[in-house]
Amino acid sequence: MMSSIACEFGVPVSLFDALIIRESQYQPEVYSPKLAYGLTQLMPDTARALGVNRYDPVENLRGGARYLRSQLDRFGQYHLALAAYNAGPGRVRGGQIPDIPETQAYVSNVIANWSRLNGWSAAPFGLNSAHAASVGADPDARRRRQVLLAIF
Repeated sequence: MMSSIACEFGVPVSLFDALIIRESQYQPEVYSPKLAYGLTQLMPDTARALGVNRYDPVENLRGGARYLRSQLDRFGQYHLALAAYNAGPGRVRGGQIPDIPETQAYVSNVIANWSRLNGWSAAPFGLNSAHAASVGADPDARRRRQVLLAIF
């Protein structure tokens, strides 16, 4: 299901997979301290604007893929779209990732996970992945991902 939803919105499947790993580690009922929820960690206002029920895992995936697609369309570059997904599009100005440590680490992490999922030896597009965590570092997260990939 995750793969078909990514394809439905024209998002690279492995990029969407990497985003979900970073956002929720495939835990469909996880809240962030800022009240983002679900597999793609949708904020209440974002889910409302997208017209999705963020508490439904499939709708959460659809909302996350649609939102990522909109950022890709708006910014035209993966690293800027990821920064906008994390910090909000208003914070991405002048073709730069905002000077917010959390957002910079987020982009590096998702790009590094995307690289690993594709078997690339380095992050694409010359992006720095020095701060990224390993995809396989948490065995429980790896199991959850395998189970949820089978379900969705």
